[in-house]
Amino acid sequence: MRVLVTGAFGWTAVSIVQALERAGHEITAFDLPSAACPDEIAGLFNQVFLGNVANFDDVHAATQAIDAIVHLAVAVGKDDYRDPDTPFAVNVKGTYNVFESARRRGVSAIVLLSSAAVHLAHADGEIIHALKDWKSATAEDHLYDLTKRLQEEIARDFCDTFQMSAVVLRAGHIVDGRKQVDPKGRPLSTLDYCRGGWVCRYDLATACVKALQLRTSGYNAFHVIGAIEAEQHYDVERTRQELGIAFETRFEQFAMT
Repeated sequence: MRVLVTGAFGWTAVSIVQALERAGHEITAFDLPSAACPDEIAGLFNQVFLGNVANFDDVHAATQAIDAIVHLAVAVGKDDYRDPDTPFAVNVKGTYNVFESARRRGVSAIVLLSSAAVHLAHADGEIIHALKDWKSATAEDHLYDLTKRLQEEIARDFCDTFQMSAVVLRAGHIVDGRKQVDPKGRPLSTLDYCRGGWVCRYDLATACVKALQLRTSGYNAFHVIGAIEAEQHYDVERTRQELGIAFETRFEQFAMT
């Protein structure tokens, strides 16, 4: 398929773009004019559009002649969540723009990268289900969580109202399980943040490819968390069964004791 990837130059996007290319898809990139394309994926794009996802015209220009969209663009700046302006513009309005443009273009499939609540502590035995449950933080992560929740509701509304199809991937804290580092290059052995809720970016990439292959209509959502402890709190068994993914990295050596 001809796949548009928003936020295509980000750290998380690298493994996803590589996986899409290996699967034979033709990839169009969309990212900010200030973003630099990583060397690992330079040359893998059929087209590149530079713009702001919060600007509908920028997004609509990039969706022409597109079959599917992998929507990764999200506010990631150091100070982006000090007030609601940037996350609502990028995360919420940007997602609306993607779905509205897809509706007008007749795009057949959308994969939305959302977030699992792996930064929260859960009681033993509590299972969060991707299709019906949401947990938001009450502290500094609340604005991020809120806007991710609104992204999911936008996806659900477009599917219900306009008979569109979307797959939401609620990812755990994304790290590189092969190199055993986080996005900033810090060794996983030194990290405590969201330990027990990690997902390797290469497993997430596999999930994106699998999501594009799903032959279901309407709204769907899956938790994508590779850490072995995830089974205690999230319906990841459903992810394995319905999405058909086997997690390559389980982070057993970092398991919480």
